[in-house]
Amino acid sequence: MLLCFRLVRVGNSTLLVFHVWSVDKFSNDNIVGRVHIFDMDKHAKHRLAPSMTLARAEINWIPLDVKGEAYFTYSLDPLRVMKCDKESGDCQFIYEQPGTKDSPFVYTSDHLRGGTPWALYKYPYYISIAHNVLVSKNPRINYSMYNANIVVLCVDPWSVVYVSRNLEFDPDWLRSKAIIRNHTISEPFFYPTGLIMWDEDTLDVSGHLNDASGHILRMRGFKQLMQEVMSQAHSPSSAPVRTVQQYVVEATKRAWPGTTFFGDIIEGTVE
Repeated sequence: MLLCFRLVRVGNSTLLVFHVWSVDKFSNDNIVGRVHIFDMDKHAKHRLAPSMTLARAEINWIPLDVKGEAYFTYSLDPLRVMKCDKESGDCQFIYEQPGTKDSPFVYTSDHLRGGTPWALYKYPYYISIAHNVLVSKNPRINYSMYNANIVVLCVDPWSVVYVSRNLEFDPDWLRSKAIIRNHTISEPFFYPTGLIMWDEDTLDVSGHLNDASGHILRMRGFKQLMQEVMSQAHSPSSAPVRTVQQYVVEATKRAWPGTTFFGDIIEGTVE
C-alpha cells in the first residue's frame, strides 16, 4: 500500500517521496513501513537505506534540499539528520542531537512526526508544517488525535529552533467531511503534505481533511514570526531528548482538558 506522496526539488531533480506498507523479506516483521524516492526525471525508484537497524514503522522522514544535496530529517526530537544519495538511496547520519544514540522511532513517545517537505525561508532557516499524533486513554477504546504544528529548522548549526502550539482550524470546516478512519480516529483533523512559500509572509499548505478530501490552505503572518526566530542566536540543542515531544503533549492537553494520553515523558508542563 502506497501512502503520503510528497514532491521535493533537490538540485536539478524532482523527487517523489513516499512510504510503503508491505511485507519485507529483510525484516522479521510481516508488515513494515519504508520510505522510497522516485526520480521524476530519470524514472528511477530507490528505497532509502540508512546505516541503522530499522524499526517496524519508518515512514515520517522529511526531505529538504540544502545547496543541491538531498537531506532528510529522520526525526524532529531527537533531531537526527541524514544525507542521502538520490542515485542509490544510501543514507548516512550527519547530525544527531546529543543523547540520541540508537534512538529509533518510538510510537508512544514520538508524537511530533513527519510533515511537509522543508521549504527554505532564508538560509539557514527552513519551515515545515508537521503533524503530531497522540493516543487518548479511554476505558473502552483508545482513539488517535491528529494535530498540526509549524516547525522551523536551522541547518547551520543543525537545530529545531521553533515549534508552534497546535494549529487551530475552523470547527465547521473540520466537520464538513466524515472521518474515514473513525474506528481509530475520534476528532476531525487536517493532515499537511505540501508547502509553497510565496513571499516572506505567505505560504500555501496542501493536505487532506479527515482522509476524505484534498485542500490547499493559505497562511499569513510568517514575516513577524520569522523575524523573531531569526533574531535569536541559535546553537545545537542542549535540551534533554524528547523535551519538544512533551511540549506537544502539554499543548494538546490544554486543548483537550480532562483527556489523558499515552506517552507522557517527563513531569510538569514544558514551555
